[in-house]
Amino acid sequence: MTQQTETLPTERTKTRSTSMVVGTIGAGAILLVLVAIGALPRLARQREALAAVREAPATHPVVSLTHAQQGEPTSVLLLPGNIEPLYSANLFARVDGYLDRRNVDIGTKVKSGQVLAVISSPEIDQQLLQARATLAQSEASLEQAKASLEQAKANAELTRLTKERDLPLGEQHAISQQIVDSAVQSHNARVADVSAADANITAADANVTANRANVSRLLQMQSFERIIAPFDGVITERNIERGDLVTTGASATSKPLFSIAQSNTLRIQIDVPQSEAVNIKDGQKTEVDVKEQLGRAYTGTVIRNAAALNNAARTMLTEVQVDNQDASLLPGMYAQVKFTLPQQRSSLIIPTSSLVVDHTGMHVVVIDAQHTIHFVPVTIGKDMGIQVEVLSGLQGSESLVASPSDLLNEGEHVEVR
Repeated sequence: MTQQTETLPTERTKTRSTSMVVGTIGAGAILLVLVAIGALPRLARQREALAAVREAPATHPVVSLTHAQQGEPTSVLLLPGNIEPLYSANLFARVDGYLDRRNVDIGTKVKSGQVLAVISSPEIDQQLLQARATLAQSEASLEQAKASLEQAKANAELTRLTKERDLPLGEQHAISQQIVDSAVQSHNARVADVSAADANITAADANVTANRANVSRLLQMQSFERIIAPFDGVITERNIERGDLVTTGASATSKPLFSIAQSNTLRIQIDVPQSEAVNIKDGQKTEVDVKEQLGRAYTGTVIRNAAALNNAARTMLTEVQVDNQDASLLPGMYAQVKFTLPQQRSSLIIPTSSLVVDHTGMHVVVIDAQHTIHFVPVTIGKDMGIQVEVLSGLQGSESLVASPSDLLNEGEHVEVR
């Protein structure tokens, strides 16, 4: 009896201990589960926040860099111009009449002195016939005056001999004084006749000269009945046809009979800006680029320049001539003329996009080793479109912001990409 009573409390004690251990383990497991349930969303939110931070834009402005390039010892100047013929002329009539014959049309190549057309002008022809008749009459009068002079000279010589014979006889009282006086007076009259005849010759000669000049004038007018090519060239315009009435003179409303142009040598007149005008020299070679002749280079030569600037445009008129013996270029074409000019100064070339222009002047944005930006003032030379020349302000080794934003400030830190 005693042994059984002692055994029961011991077993009950063991059972109570086991139950407590199981309860403690279960409570711990439940606690762990609750902690896990609360921590997982928090971890997820942290990961999302970190990803958002990583994906957020940089706090500093992002810029790209460029560098200045050393300018070449020669520079290129490209200027537009219109191709024109070396010589061109509009031909008008110098006499009135009707067009009798036309020998050429547009596109006809002609030589200097070639007859292009003939005008019928009967009035000029009749005036010339009359002038020639008048000239012949005056020439006959001149010959008559010369004969009269010879006759007057002969009569004067006869009276001189008579006077020289009668004077000694009169001194010797061999003849009367009246005979002597008559001989002297007769000689003096014949001498006066010689002078008059000589004056008549002078007048007749002047009349012949005047009539001959009139004939020459009318011959010149008659020559204007033929329209002549003044130089070798091509007929570029024709405004008459056979039978048309032709009048003299040129007015604002009248059209020329023909227009002619010489295209074997062409010229291009260009306005050179003041910045390069001093570098243009006569005899300088140029390249001529014509869009319609792709891949073909033409060489031009500077023939002359105005040696002065236009006060309004500040440009110098310059003429470049181009050989066109093969007729591959046409007057009126548009061309680009490239001048290769000596550069008299050292300079740097930067992209135009890296230049900042504000109320304080022109600047570039430079980045130092600590990625800090600085605005550096520069002096600009030639503007070449996508590039610009810097004369001073840079050493050439600086890192420049390629396209600076208006939001950049002096001393600001940036990120370079």
